[in-house]
Amino acid sequence: MQQGYTTPLYTIGITADIIKVCTATLRIWEKKGLIKPARLGKNRFYSRCDIERLKEIKDMIQKKRINIQGVKKILSTTNCWEIKYCEEEEKKICPVYIRYRRP
Repeated sequence: MQQGYTTPLYTIGITADIIKVCTATLRIWEKKGLIKPARLGKNRFYSRCDIERLKEIKDMIQKKRINIQGVKKILSTTNCWEIKYCEEEEKKICPVYIRYRRP
């Protein structure tokens, strides 16, 4: 697993820039329960793992046209590698798969 993959490092502004959405979008997704960033006082901090999840959320909403409730349901019952249909070789190097796979 990548070192620091789950360490909250990125502010909301930097995270929004990375995934190319506005900060208000991230706040809405948080309010709707799609993501739960770490908090230090009033400030939100996101890890690389959070950013990967946010990229999947963005893809489902914008490209696959799934509404927020649908995304929430999918994320609560399905792993991202099942949504993306990752190949076994991709899974071997995927830090999300390594962290969350079921035995």
